[in-house]
Amino acid sequence: MIIRNFEYLLALNKERHFARAAAACRVSQPTLSAGIKQLEEDMDVLIVKRGQRFEGLTPEGERVLAWAQQMMEDCMRLKQELHGLRDHGMQGPFRMGMLPATSALASVLSVAFAEKFPQLQISIETGDAMHLLQALRQGDVDVALTYLDDAVGEGLDAYALYRERMFLFTRATVGENRRVAWTDVTSLPLCVLRSAVPRAAEAQLEKAAKVIYTDSGAVLAAHVSTGRWSTVLPQSLATMLTNTPALRALAVAAPGGQANVGFVAIKSDPLPAAVHALMEMAHTPELVAAIRLMLAAHEDYLPQGLGKSIAAAQ
Repeated sequence: MIIRNFEYLLALNKERHFARAAAACRVSQPTLSAGIKQLEEDMDVLIVKRGQRFEGLTPEGERVLAWAQQMMEDCMRLKQELHGLRDHGMQGPFRMGMLPATSALASVLSVAFAEKFPQLQISIETGDAMHLLQALRQGDVDVALTYLDDAVGEGLDAYALYRERMFLFTRATVGENRRVAWTDVTSLPLCVLRSAVPRAAEAQLEKAAKVIYTDSGAVLAAHVSTGRWSTVLPQSLATMLTNTPALRALAVAAPGGQANVGFVAIKSDPLPAAVHALMEMAHTPELVAAIRLMLAAHEDYLPQGLGKSIAAAQ
């Protein structure tokens, strides 16, 4: 019997659908089904009512579900306790999770943190918001830097750090001289970096007539540099397009035109020492100045005379 199978059961009970539960666990449906079947064999009971689709749990399955929930919570507390013992001395592995959208902040945070606490072994993992929150719950990362506009879920706490705008970077003549509506954005051929904008903006980008999705900043920049493709990025990622001439940055209208960025961590009082130290450091004058400089990177692309007016409005 393995803890992962209990996670499959909890996801199935929550989603009420095998495919959605598998997607939530980031595994294939056959893998999830095999895990549930193995759990039934280990327990020697029927847990899931059999049918062409999910029809609920048997009475025995309900009891297994209650124990599964308790065991997952116990495992989370054990991980937190072990992490607390490790972090007490500010040494050992420290794992940060980041959206591609917040990757510009990676070196700003990690370099300063590594210099202040040289005994920490810092690693950075990137992924979409769902993956990062799941990694937090499983103890695979210690803290995540992500968008905070969507609910982070039970058992987690969010800590705001900064707010930024989404911009259309383009050579096309579109919109007004400082802002652009989503209808104009989605009329353009777009190259989009995955997990680089909040969910509300992602929903608008799905309406685009022609869009290429990529995980690579180099691929994104190459498409935009042709002049025939545009992109939507948070202002902090404008440096991805440094070598693209004659590019303009137009602030994108709501919904999804702005987003709050911050830390998410497992709910804990007090926070693990290393997580607390990272959050404190992010609000020091030196780091605040570095974040402001990062957020000003897009100003080189603003239509002439608009840099100060838009920057002041942020």
